[in-house]
Amino acid sequence: MNMDFTTKGGIVTFDDFHIDEKQPLENFLEDLKEDMLQVEFPGGFILDIGWRPSFDIQGNFFVSLIKDYNWEAPTFSDSASNIEVLKLKVSEAIRLV
Repeated sequence: MNMDFTTKGGIVTFDDFHIDEKQPLENFLEDLKEDMLQVEFPGGFILDIGWRPSFDIQGNFFVSLIKDYNWEAPTFSDSASNIEVLKLKVSEAIRLV
């Protein structure tokens, strides 16, 4: 995903996001999975991006912002059906860092 996470001090710790935004998602079924991208930010924040259900074109991207490894109560959690909306949701989450 073509986004700059460094503006808030983000460091990409896991990147398996290989989707070309200019092509249909259907072309990347094998890449649509639960663990796609993680970015760590100062203050104990983790941005987590994935797709559920994995490998199912009827699924959605999920965006979570986790504080202090509390995966049970995300600071931010939302979904998106396409890359354009995903970028908006990621921007919303990063504003909370």
